[in-house]
Amino acid sequence: MYRNFCRPLSTVISVISVITLLCFIGPNFVSAQENSSAGSFEYLDSVMDFVQENYRDDVSDRQLLEGTLKGMFAGLDDYSVFFTPDEASDFLSDMQGEYFGIGVMISKAGEYVVVTQVFPESPAETAGIVSGDRIVAVDGENIIGTAIDNASALIKGEAGTTVTLDIIRGGQQGVIKVEAVRGPIRVNPVSYEINNEIGYIKIDVFNANTGEFLAPVMEDMEDKKIRKIILDLRGNPGGEVDEVVAAGRFFVPKGLITRLDFKSEEAEDREYYSDQEEVRYQLVVLVNGMSASASEILAGAVQDTGAGVLVGTRTFGKSRVQNVIPLLTPEASEKYQKRLGVKIVDGFQLISRYKVTPADDEIVGWVKLTTGEYFTPAGRTIDGVGLTPDVVVEDPVLLNGISVYNVSPLSLTAKPAVHTEGIDVFNAEKILQMLDYEIAEPDMKFDEKTLRAVNTFQKDMGLYPYGVMDFTTQNALNRELKRLIKETDKQYAKAVELLDS
Repeated sequence: MYRNFCRPLSTVISVISVITLLCFIGPNFVSAQENSSAGSFEYLDSVMDFVQENYRDDVSDRQLLEGTLKGMFAGLDDYSVFFTPDEASDFLSDMQGEYFGIGVMISKAGEYVVVTQVFPESPAETAGIVSGDRIVAVDGENIIGTAIDNASALIKGEAGTTVTLDIIRGGQQGVIKVEAVRGPIRVNPVSYEINNEIGYIKIDVFNANTGEFLAPVMEDMEDKKIRKIILDLRGNPGGEVDEVVAAGRFFVPKGLITRLDFKSEEAEDREYYSDQEEVRYQLVVLVNGMSASASEILAGAVQDTGAGVLVGTRTFGKSRVQNVIPLLTPEASEKYQKRLGVKIVDGFQLISRYKVTPADDEIVGWVKLTTGEYFTPAGRTIDGVGLTPDVVVEDPVLLNGISVYNVSPLSLTAKPAVHTEGIDVFNAEKILQMLDYEIAEPDMKFDEKTLRAVNTFQKDMGLYPYGVMDFTTQNALNRELKRLIKETDKQYAKAVELLDS
């Protein structure tokens, strides 16, 4: 993710026209300050002077202004917030589903940062980084023991720049230095599989790529004549309304998907429709308390139209709509007031109404502001209430502190033995721990304790207990993982039951 918001505003505008957010969609403006009290501004000036004169440390006018704006918008509701340019850069990158980096997923294993996935055709793949590599330093900075967010921030950076990683790889001695050239990484929020004529689709977030990545998945479902689908929206925090509507059009029958209502009289209320002539699938949608906002648009449309059944726990309950808007600096606002004869703080309004693009240094920051509310096809508002599933099933629980969703099946590409290391060892340790075998904290190391657990597991499975994780043992571990998922995830099991009935 680019750390500095260095692109010209004129190029950002084209991006933001897509990033109408979370339901984050609505009018691209904040009303001008026509009703502001001159006395209030004088008072704020006096307070800032007071701080400058009395605060022990140095503080700039910019810092005071940013602090004032943060407090102002934070006091409105839980969803309105002021971003500095750097903060806006990170936020908007997430919503675009694109960042600048090398294309890896990382996790913590003990004190180490471990590569758990390398994206195809990514800079990381080109550089020779493989799943299971432990990253010990980034550009010379030791990251052993560091938080995962800090490690991620160090690895990301501006496109075209080079990052040097110090890596420890199982089976090789010493540290390997790898150089990768950062590039644009597009995040695919859609994953799927087909099991026994049931399609399972998980959407992690409705970012700007969701519709594009979902389309071929639905094509595959059609090609394979899949008519039973589980759509997993658990933990999906929302995203862009255009993207959730694009997804909804695959599942919701002809008619209204959602209606957006805005406070400002200058903002046009919007309605989004599906043109599907019929319900094409037997559909179960999985939801929980972290299914929010755009996720609830889709889940609510499915429930109201009878397109499917909701299974899980009550959703988060957010039907408020936000926009992300650039704010002019006080100096820029004064400058354009003199030029145009109007008070204005909204950078988008300056462009759309007056065809004037402010310079980058004329933007103090960006505000994510609640501008409206959405309604389900039946006219329901679920803000603060959420959606009650048609079939309530409690959320999955952790097994010995481990979530089954944080464990990947073993790859059957090697046969780890004692004193070896790797990602398959890591996942095997987690499976064994969930099964109540005595394991130290999973750390990718096939040590003596892991050896004893593997031996015991092999005996219990009727296999030869010789301490090597051969393919037969790995298949047995994978079968146990599937069993644990089925037994632990009663929401998924209920979905399968409903589709098979």
